[in-house]
Amino acid sequence: MKTTEAITTSPPPALVVIDWLLTGASEQQIREALSEKYPDVNAAEVMVEVQTQLQAAGRPNTDAVKGWALMAYRKIYQQMLQIGDYAGALKAVKEITNLT
Repeated sequence: MKTTEAITTSPPPALVVIDWLLTGASEQQIREALSEKYPDVNAAEVMVEVQTQLQAAGRPNTDAVKGWALMAYRKIYQQMLQIGDYAGALKAVKEITNLT
């Protein structure tokens, strides 16, 4: 899915809670928001799912993360060349070199 496409379905409560956590919301704020926005869900079950997802995120496949970073830097490099930012392109090349 392209990032410019509109999301037509609402995300699952666990993903929403993770976003709330990343913005600094407290557990009390999250529980209140869950009861308001998702009155039919069990908040305790959602919090367990959030913990499970956060634990999994803490054990990334390092090769996959490195590959993602290399691809991201390559995209940045291409964009820097397109706009004529050769200093930025050179920085991207240096970062790619540091990762390899």
